[in-house]
Order: sequence, then C-alpha cells, then structure tokens
Amino acid sequence: MGSIKKILPPQPHYLSGYAGYVPGYKFYYGQSYGKLTHDLFFDKTINRSNIPVLSDLTNVHDDTFCTLEEMDSINKRCETRSCKYTTNIIPGYAGYVPQYNFLCGNKFTVDATLGMTNFVKIQNSCLCPQCEQTQGYSKKFDKNIKDVNKYTHPFKKNVDGVKLFKEQYEPTLPSPPSLTPYFLENGNPHKKFMVGYAGHVPNLLFQFGQSYTPSTNDALNIFTDQLEKHKLNSI
Repeated sequence: MGSIKKILPPQPHYLSGYAGYVPGYKFYYGQSYGKLTHDLFFDKTINRSNIPVLSDLTNVHDDTFCTLEEMDSINKRCETRSCKYTTNIIPGYAGYVPQYNFLCGNKFTVDATLGMTNFVKIQNSCLCPQCEQTQGYSKKFDKNIKDVNKYTHPFKKNVDGVKLFKEQYEPTLPSPPSLTPYFLENGNPHKKFMVGYAGHVPNLLFQFGQSYTPSTNDALNIFTDQLEKHKLNSI
C-alpha cells in the first residue's frame, strides 16, 4: 500500500484533463500534471487570486423559483384534466414545455416551472366573460368534467384493420418484365435503376436535382426517344 502512495500525486492537485487556467503552469515542465500543480499550489513566487476558481455557488443560485400559490395553481390543473405538466418536470424531458423557449440562465426544472407558471397566468387571465364570448367558449361548460384519456398502454395492434388497409391502399405493381430497363417503353414503372447500380446509364451525367432512381428514369426516357429518332433517320 505504501508503494502505491508513492506513485500517486500528493494532495491537493488538479486532475489530469482539467482545462481551466492554472497560474504559472506554462512556465514549468518536467513533471506529471498532478505533481506539478501540487507544487504550484504552495509556490509563494506565483501571484494568484485569493478567491478560488471552484467557489461555493450555493448562495448565488436560488432554487425558490415560484411561490406556493403558483405551485398550487399549476397542480390544480391536473384535478380536472389528464395533464403531464407539473412542478417536478425531470431534467432531460424532450417534449414541449409552454413558455420554456423564452427563458434561460437557470436549471431546467426552474425554467420549466417558470414557463408553466406564466402559461397558467395567461390562461387564467382569459377566463373572463368577455374572453369566453370572443373565443367561443360555451357558458354551459361544466368545469368539473374530467378530460381522461380512455386509451391505456400497451396499445393493442388491430390486425383486421391493418389487413384491410393493405388490401385497399397497398399499390400493386405489375410483374417485372423480362426485357432490360434500357429498352422498355416510356411510362413503364420498371424503367429505372435502383440505388447502388454501378453500370452505365445513358444521359445520366446530364441529370441533376433529383435522387438516383428518378434521374435514371428520366435519363432512360431520353435515351429511348433518341433511339427511336435514330431508327427513323436510318430508314
């Protein structure tokens, strides 16, 4: 165990990979990063700030982002509807959060809750008789009706519906012809080459602005027209 302590750099030191500024580091060399930064900590010839780089930020950022009344107004929305927006949105949520795009500089949960607070305030400001008349709200609307989603996970696959959809809407292409696509008539759906075909396609060099398969179709159509014209001129 004692031999391992001799290998490890003494404490305190900066870990290897630290990309921040270390006073005096660029003027010294010949030691490992941890050993050198440890010596620089106690080198009195180096001018350094009295404030450490990694200072305590607990007093700078305040997590009290909304009042109890605002939190209650957000959570009360879930009493009359099936809502997913609450005051405890987990960081990493990639869905849409109302008013979140207009906020920045705080943690995700803080900005998401502030966005929801602003959204609820905007909705509450429109719950007046004038707004209900202009926006077409019914005065007979029962606010106690719960908007509950009747669908539950996991969703079951409707086999009969899928089969019926395929029978009605699945396109049926004609069977591939025996001729090569070079000599098929124009308008044939098989007059084309799939992506990855490495053979020569006449006039393909002059086609651009499309993907490969539509370009080969246009090029082969031009080739067929030129071939028919050449046959007529040779008679």
